[in-house]
Amino acid sequence: MKNVLEAASCGSGGVNRLDRAPACRISLLAGNARLFSGFTFNRYFRLLVSLEPSVIAVGAVARGRPVGLALGICNSGQEAEFLSIAVAPAERRRGIGLALAEAWREEAARRGMAGIVARYGEANAGRAGFEALSASAGWDAPAEDGLMVTGRAGAMAEVVGTWRAIASRLAHPDLYEYAPMNLSKADRTTVSACLSRPEAAGMLGPVVLAHRMAPDFSALIRRQGIVVGWVLASQAAERSIHYDEAFLDPVYWHSGMMIGAYHHCYARQAALLGRDSVATYYTDPTRPRMVALTRRRFAPIADRIETILAVRSAVARPSSTSFNRKGSIHEHRSA
Repeated sequence: MKNVLEAASCGSGGVNRLDRAPACRISLLAGNARLFSGFTFNRYFRLLVSLEPSVIAVGAVARGRPVGLALGICNSGQEAEFLSIAVAPAERRRGIGLALAEAWREEAARRGMAGIVARYGEANAGRAGFEALSASAGWDAPAEDGLMVTGRAGAMAEVVGTWRAIASRLAHPDLYEYAPMNLSKADRTTVSACLSRPEAAGMLGPVVLAHRMAPDFSALIRRQGIVVGWVLASQAAERSIHYDEAFLDPVYWHSGMMIGAYHHCYARQAALLGRDSVATYYTDPTRPRMVALTRRRFAPIADRIETILAVRSAVARPSSTSFNRKGSIHEHRSA
């Protein structure tokens, strides 16, 4: 599952205060960056405690304190995911948001990314601000990019379990296994092969996402002991699980295995966190069968279904410097 963007808090054109505003340093962060955790979603806090190689975090500091953050993840040779961007209210309309976005894109280019994508809900309160910022940065216009479904784990598990086709498969667990997230060396090789398929475009898989995954609510899909897919989840809040990514070998698309995997995860979530704990999952338009199934079968039982928008950009040619908002050039340095 891809992540929904936190709205940018910097306007598109308000840079008229730069001449009299204190300098703001834009820096690539490394190590422990939790001082910047107030500028992203709760579910991303763990990314900042110890920044992994797949994470890009660019921070803004003014008067010796953090005032903004651009955060995202990337994997070699794939599209980088821009997860969140925020600027302290008192520092907005100084161009800091634009500087953060540009520095983040430069770092994605330096790491070999061909492009970046930012996703967010159509009802996001900060949508207008982010779209103004992305337009100023020269990103593409927003386009519909899938559906986000939010519901109660217990109710969703119960309803899915009554579907005739799924119920018949659940009655024969010897045909497949929804297994714990224990990856052997052979499993890792199989996962790499799965990710090389066109159907897995944009996915990162259970190896790269291990640092943010909630193992109790994730599952490997095995067929005769071989990994053929997965459902990966992260814990967004105390009683809220976000199902980030799901993959199944296309050979088994008509088998009901994926719906069975979601049933397994929802049932486990209901058992561990309660029937009314929140389950959220995303499906994108490159998987039209899942989109159609979501609209037909999941929407009626969900608390909410929301269209997701995406803004994309090719990355700029990287440079070794970034600008503070007084016009001075600073080397990117770790914070």
